[in-house]
This record gives sequence, C-alpha cells and structure tokens, in this order.
Amino acid sequence: MSPDGASAQAVPDASDYERLLNNPRRATHTFLHWQMKGHRQPELAATTMIADPALDLDQRIERASQLLKVLDARGLIIDLESIPGDRDYTDTLSGMHTYILFPSLPEVFLVKRDTVWVFSKATVDMIPDLYRSTFSIFVDVVVDNLPEYMRNEFGGLSIWQYIALFFWILIGLVLRSITIFLLDKYLLKFTQKTSTKWDNLVVKEADKPISFVIMILFYLITYTNLMLPVTANYFLRTVFEVALLGSLIWLLYGMINVLSEYLASVTAKTESTLDEQLVPLLRKTLKIFIVVIGVLFILQNKGINVTSVLAGLGIGGLAVALAARDTLANFFGSITIFADRPFRIGDWIKIGEMEGVVEEVGFRTTRVRTFYNSLVSVPNARVADSSIDNLGMRQFRRILTRLNLTYSTTPEQMEAFVEGLKAIVQANPYTRKDFFEIHFNDFGSHSLDVLFYVFLKVPSWSDELQQRHNIFLEILKMAKEVGVEFAYPTQTLHVDSFYGDKPRQIGKEIPVEKLGETAASFGPNGGKSTPGGVKLTYNGDEVDFGAKAFRR
Repeated sequence: MSPDGASAQAVPDASDYERLLNNPRRATHTFLHWQMKGHRQPELAATTMIADPALDLDQRIERASQLLKVLDARGLIIDLESIPGDRDYTDTLSGMHTYILFPSLPEVFLVKRDTVWVFSKATVDMIPDLYRSTFSIFVDVVVDNLPEYMRNEFGGLSIWQYIALFFWILIGLVLRSITIFLLDKYLLKFTQKTSTKWDNLVVKEADKPISFVIMILFYLITYTNLMLPVTANYFLRTVFEVALLGSLIWLLYGMINVLSEYLASVTAKTESTLDEQLVPLLRKTLKIFIVVIGVLFILQNKGINVTSVLAGLGIGGLAVALAARDTLANFFGSITIFADRPFRIGDWIKIGEMEGVVEEVGFRTTRVRTFYNSLVSVPNARVADSSIDNLGMRQFRRILTRLNLTYSTTPEQMEAFVEGLKAIVQANPYTRKDFFEIHFNDFGSHSLDVLFYVFLKVPSWSDELQQRHNIFLEILKMAKEVGVEFAYPTQTLHVDSFYGDKPRQIGKEIPVEKLGETAASFGPNGGKSTPGGVKLTYNGDEVDFGAKAFRR
C-alpha cells in the first residue's frame, strides 16, 4: 500500500487508457471513481491528465486531486448519467470533440485526444490557478502541518473541520457586529451633524442589511476552505446565495421607508390631500413589488421555472390588459428599451427583416432610418419582444471565406501560401493580430481548401469593405508570386501526354529556397507588402473614386 492508502500499481499502459477513457462519461467516471475512498488508485485517475506530456505521474496525480478538491469545494456535483457516452461526441456549438462539465466553470472541459477522452491541456495547466483561487494558501499550509489525530474523522468530518467550522461561524458573527458598531457609532454621528435628516434615516435603515451582507459575503468567500463534502458545499453555496439576494432585497425594502418619508414631507407642504393619501399606497405598492420581484429573481436564479407564478400574478390585471393591451404593451416596451439599452441613437440595428439606423426612441414607437432612406416606425412592444442584432456595437468585423486551390498545388506551395496569408494579416494595420485562423482545412471535391478566418477592427461598413478589398488584392498578388492557381467547381479531363507530346505544365515553378523569402516579403515592412491596397495612377494623379475622395 502507498502512504495515502492507495495500492501500488504499475503505470497504466495504452490498453488501460482505451478502457478507462473511451468516452466522456467513462473518462469522468475514471476521474471520480479512482479517487473515492475504498477505490483509491490515484494513478488511474491521473490518466485523465495526460494531455500535458511534460507532467510526470506524481504531478498528474496531484493535478487530479487538486481538481477534485476544487469541484467539491465549489459544490459542483457531477451527474454521470447526464454526460454523453458516445466516444465520437461533438459539441453542438463549437463542432469539436469537447465536453464542458459545468457551464459555470467553462475552463474545465474534456477533449478527445487520439482515441481517448481526457481533460484538455488548458484545463490541466489551469488547475493550480483554480486551486489557489479556491483555497487559501494559509489554510493549505496549516492543514498540511496538522498532527495526525486532528485528521481523525467523526460523523463524516475531521476533528480539525469541526474546530474550523466553529471559528468560521464566530468570525462571521463578529464581522457583522463590528459593521453595525462602526455604522452606528461613527457614520451615524457624522450624518447627525449635517443639515438634513434623510442621511440619518438611510444609515438607520441600512446598517443591519449591510452588516448582514458583509457577514454573508465572508461566508460565501471562505466556505471552500473548510473542505467539506461536495453535497454540503452545494447546500452552503445555495443558502448563502439566497441569503445574499435576500439581504439586498431587505436593503431596498428599507430604502422605500426613506423614500416614503421624503415624499410625505413634500406632500405635507401642498394644499391638496390627495397626494398625501397616495404616499402610503405608493409605499405599500413598492414594498410588495420589491418583495415579489426579489422572490421571483431568487427562484429564477436557482433554476426554478417562474412562468406559472407570473401567469397567476397576471390574472388580476387581465381586465386592464385587455382594455389597453396595445398601448400598455408599447409603453412597457419603451421602459424595457430604456432599462436594458440594447441600442443607442445612431446605432445600426436589425430587427427581423428591417434594418437601419436608430433616429428616435419614443414611448410608443422606435424610429429607424433604413438604408434606402425611408423612415420606419416600429412599435416598442415588437422591439422589446424581438431579437435585436446591434451591428453598430461590434468590436470586430469578421472575414470568413475558403480559398480553393487546384490539386496541382505542391505541399511547399501550400505552406508558403498559408504563411503568406498570415503575413498579410500581420501587415494590415486594421486586422486583429491576437486571434485569427488560417489553415489548410480540407480536401474538397474539386480543390484544396484553405480556411481564412480573420477579424477587422474598423469603425464603419465602408471601411470594412475597403479593407476586405485591400486584403483580397494582397492575396491575389501573393498567390501569383507563390505560383498557385485558384480552383473552380468544374470537372476537366486533361490529356497530359499524347503520342509523345510534352505534358502540360500546371502552375508556376518556384524554387523551394525562394518560397520562404516570398512569404516573408508580404509581412510587415516586406518588399512586396502593400497593406493599403494597390495604387493606380492616371496622368500622375491617384485614381480614387471612393466616397472619401469626393468629400475632400
């Protein structure tokens, strides 16, 4: 037996990998099962960490242990039945052989590596950072140096965990008391010296909710250091998240009292008594509204379907809704637009088949100037219920195309062509340099396909079209220099030799030693690089029929 209680096992071989890691569910089971008490064989669990070949067995075992502790501490329960058992599983969004275990922790995911499923190299490399962000280094050091008797278990927890749990609860309560003391003794004394009384009311209403928020935040940030079982951590996280949202509702509830006091003082100065009667009604309405919305928000945040609840709430207002359905729908639609701000005046948006620039947002309609210069008034209810594509908020504009080369292209020419494309992207001042995908991507039915996936950072559509034009011209020039030909979807029968005739030469022969020089010449400061596009002249002047030239 090894010191941690695991049986001594030989390093797993290829057949073990195939057996333990043949699909996402099996790989996850291997990761969990062989780290459980009674089944502990960490070298088998470590097979899920082989994506990083630089790690030895001990390091992979440590990474697997750290990742399990992170998942347990964050209350992330793995449901094996929900994980696909297909060895060729493909993610529907990325189209790749990957599986993300938890949407709330997307950096932890499985990938298919050759014939087995393992945690990705990015996940393996990130595990130490996840571990450090989950557990305090101080607590880790203290736990590692505890005497052996402190590790004895009773009721599912170690002795040190019971002691830590007691002091953890105590510290949270002390923090709450200190917060109340500071707010009442110092901040309240300060506000009492001011000329208004409203700041005094704000402090009195806010001291208890704020102190409760401080306490819950402390518990929520530090509970992972207790290293409790995953079910306990899941329960604690749920309770603390609900308590935090509840304390914020409590704070808003108290602020309504301050608002009602202010409104009461204002209405007391008027001659009419109607507004004074409206203040209590407004206070009760706002309190009910805050509580109902807060409860619905908490339920929705915890994954509970609130549709039926909302349907029940809507029965009382059915008569009003039927009498002024369209008007109310447009009014609340305008409120939604102002609150969510999906677009601003001047943004280029697309709503369904309608596309144009926003000119005005009113209480009933939103006015959009189309690109054929007509003015369209769209009801706000339709805007609020529609999917809005805000093209004006794009940070980058995408170029996605596939360049088809003839099958006469040699491997050296293909490599030079792809490197030349990358050099063109690097040379253009408007392309995104930190992310692009340019690869020999497919063997098509009539061509060798190169994926060209690039982003432009330009302010307008006209600039986007101009830079596409410039980049495509550069590609044409570079293709000519490299000696490749673009294919088109035809079927052609070539008779290369007939009765001793010399075979037809396809493409352009370029010496191998010159291909690297050619690709580099299209990079930054390259001799053949013209990222601004080809310049044509007539009678010594540049030929430019663009819109900007006419505005000068």
